[in-house]
Amino acid sequence: MTMRRCSLVPAFLAVALLAPAGCNIITPALYVAQGPPKTPAEFTLPKDRKTVVFVDDRRSAMSRLQLRAVLADDIGQSLKSLELVDEVVSGRELIAYVRRNESATKRIAIEDLGRAVNADVVVYVEMEAFVLSPDGATPKPTAMARVKVIDVKEEKRLFPPDGADPAGYPVVADMNALGNEAYRTSASRRRLEDLLAKRLALKITQLFHEHDPKGFGQGVTTSMEG
Repeated sequence: MTMRRCSLVPAFLAVALLAPAGCNIITPALYVAQGPPKTPAEFTLPKDRKTVVFVDDRRSAMSRLQLRAVLADDIGQSLKSLELVDEVVSGRELIAYVRRNESATKRIAIEDLGRAVNADVVVYVEMEAFVLSPDGATPKPTAMARVKVIDVKEEKRLFPPDGADPAGYPVVADMNALGNEAYRTSASRRRLEDLLAKRLALKITQLFHEHDPKGFGQGVTTSMEG
């Protein structure tokens, strides 16, 4: 039985190689075996420079301050674990610093945020939206943010490049539409917010490294796992 199964492999390859190019047999076979081409990074962070992630939420898009800290930490830890940067400063430190020193009439420059924690680079995330329903009716958690990378010493923006939107690179993260039961209790809604923050952290981290395109090799989920 084993020998018969193995013999089918070279037979399949032989058919594929002998087939006319127009039949497109080889390409789909390789696509299944290897997957689609990777999505390239939008920007490569300077690996050897101390980096901090700061999540700014001046619009109070997030319902809980804790979500900002979780988002900053998740991004920073991912950058470190993927070896995209060598050293990361906790974003929680920076959030606490801003709460102590910033007011409605006094804003701290991004470069000064970096200096406050002795960081060389700031990954600045400005929240634009963080909702469990984008239209108040559809149960589909959605988050939107703008991302910039700032060189603290040179006081200049590294990403997006010159000529791009000065507000930053737009990132959208969402989850599949869920049943209404996922919203019935405050505890379930908090869990959805936690999952959405993690999804946004993933999307932002993906800006800085090559990754699989959305959906390939992953089941489409409608569960609470996000």
